[in-house]
Amino acid sequence: MKDLLLEGVRKFLESKKLSGSPLLLGYSGGPDSKALLHLLLSLRHQTPLELHLAHVDHGWRQESKKEAALLLQEAQCLGLVMHVKSLTMHDFSPSNLEEQARWHRLAFFSKIYEEIGAQALLLGHHADDQAETVLKRIFEGASLPALSGLSQETRLVQMTLWRPLLPFPKTTILEWLAKNALPFISDPTNEEGTFLRGKMRKQLLPFLEESFGKGISSNLCRLGKEAQELKGYFELLNQPLLERITEEGVLDLNPYLPLPSLQLRCLFREWARSRGVVFSYSALEGVVQAVLRENKERKKFCSGYFTFETKNRLVSLINKSNKN
Repeated sequence: MKDLLLEGVRKFLESKKLSGSPLLLGYSGGPDSKALLHLLLSLRHQTPLELHLAHVDHGWRQESKKEAALLLQEAQCLGLVMHVKSLTMHDFSPSNLEEQARWHRLAFFSKIYEEIGAQALLLGHHADDQAETVLKRIFEGASLPALSGLSQETRLVQMTLWRPLLPFPKTTILEWLAKNALPFISDPTNEEGTFLRGKMRKQLLPFLEESFGKGISSNLCRLGKEAQELKGYFELLNQPLLERITEEGVLDLNPYLPLPSLQLRCLFREWARSRGVVFSYSALEGVVQAVLRENKERKKFCSGYFTFETKNRLVSLINKSNKN
């Protein structure tokens, strides 16, 4: 019987044209990263892989220090280099621990990534994570393209991120681990209702599945996939416009209008993102409406140090901090 998980990871790696540079795996020892580690090891006889592991001990639980030591021992037995960073609660402020932990991990992964000259950072996200991400973004009021959720390949903090397990549900991963007799670490904080992800996993999604019937997670993943396609479509449409932005940061939209308001929102959002700034929905909507109405008076829409200015369908994105 074909190993669907192994075949999926093999095809993913084949599609990436490995350069020979090291691959860095974010490794917690949980079921997702454990499965991904051993899938990669199983493929080394077909595809030479130089693999490094990176682990962050957040210091939230008494057991975590011991677990980090066991993971380091495991890596040594496998002949792999493992990079470990240990944190304590003093490294966190009281609010939004999950997001702080994420950025601590990314900062550490980015440091190791640069040191070893990695080709990509691999993470063990799967289809259930995708469903949770899409649902979270719906409730946060994200734009349609932002409902794309996680991508199998993306760029973040100057790193290329790969998620080979993203198409597979958690049940498939757990079945694969059981079949191959691979033990893993169970972190209770992932299942408790203390953090938002835990609440969604243990309370919200089961409630929705019970209320609307099974298939909620797969429906959310399908929505995310279509949102990714929509995002890619508008990026393709808007690329020629973004290339017309002058060195002074001005875009003349007169030759291209009329354009759909959704395309304009995507255009201005991507333009702002390229400058490292996020505008609120209301600010972006103001820019869109000013352009569509061909306002002859100068209009300004601000976000931090950055301002979109519109007049006669000329749009400028100005960094006020650079002004004297």
